[in-house]
Amino acid sequence: MREVVAGAAVVGMLVTGCGAEGRAGDPEEATPSGPVLPTDGPYIEGELGGCFLPETDVAVEPIQVSGPQLELPAIRFSPPGDQDPSAVLVMLHQTDGDRCGWGDFATLAALGGVAGLSFDQCGYGSAECGIKDLDDPVPQVQAALSEVEKQWPDAPVVLVGASMGGSQAVRAVAGGVAVDGWVDLSGPSTWAGVDLATVADSITTPGLIALAADTDGADEADAARALAQATSSEFVPAEGGHGWDLVVEEGRLTPLGQQIVTYATR
Repeated sequence: MREVVAGAAVVGMLVTGCGAEGRAGDPEEATPSGPVLPTDGPYIEGELGGCFLPETDVAVEPIQVSGPQLELPAIRFSPPGDQDPSAVLVMLHQTDGDRCGWGDFATLAALGGVAGLSFDQCGYGSAECGIKDLDDPVPQVQAALSEVEKQWPDAPVVLVGASMGGSQAVRAVAGGVAVDGWVDLSGPSTWAGVDLATVADSITTPGLIALAADTDGADEADAARALAQATSSEFVPAEGGHGWDLVVEEGRLTPLGQQIVTYATR
C-alpha cells in the first residue's frame, strides 16, 4: 500500500542522469513513432461525449474522485485487455482545459501499457471543492492517489502536470504526496503566489522538467533549469510548444511524450 505522507522517501524510479540536461532534439528521436490515433472519429459517447476521445482498445471510463470536501470528476484510462499496467500516470491539466485535455496522451500511454487518471482540479470543469485553499494541490492529488490505490494498488505512480498543472505537480510533491516520480511540462516558476524555487528543498524524488524557451521565454527556461538542478531532476529543453502540446503531435506521442512513458516504467 502506498501512503500519502509528508516527507515521503524516494521510491524507485530515479531519472537516469539526474540533474543533467536532456536533449529533446536528438536526430534519432526526431520522428514520432508508435500507435496513431484517429483524427476524425469515431469518438466515445455518453458522459465523455464532449471530450472527443477516440475509440480505441483502451478502456476509458468517467469516474468520480472523492476526498474530504472534494468531488472531482475524473477519467480513468486502462490498458487493453484488462492487463495490469506497468505504471499509472495521474495528470493535472492546464488552465485552458480540464480532465478531457489529457485524452490523447493518456490513450496513447494506455496503448503502451501505462494506465492514467485525469481529473478536474478545483476551480475548473465540474469540480466541487469546499477546501479552504482552492489552489492547494495536495488534498486533490491525495484524493486521486486514493482512487488509484483502489484500482491499481501495486503499480508505480507518476504525477504529470501541464502548465498550471506542472507547477501544481511540483507543489504537490514538495507538499508530501507520495509518488514514484513527477513530470512538469511548462510549469510557470511561480503559481498561486508560490515561487517553486522556495519549495525545491522539500522534494526528495527526482523528476522530469520540460519547457520551451522559444515559447515561454528565456527567464522561465533558466528557472526551470535551476529547479531541475535543485531537485536532482532532468531538464529537457523543448523546441517549441507549451504544456500538453509537447507530448502529442498529429495523433502520435512525440519523443518527449514517449520519454515520459519510458520514465514512468523505469
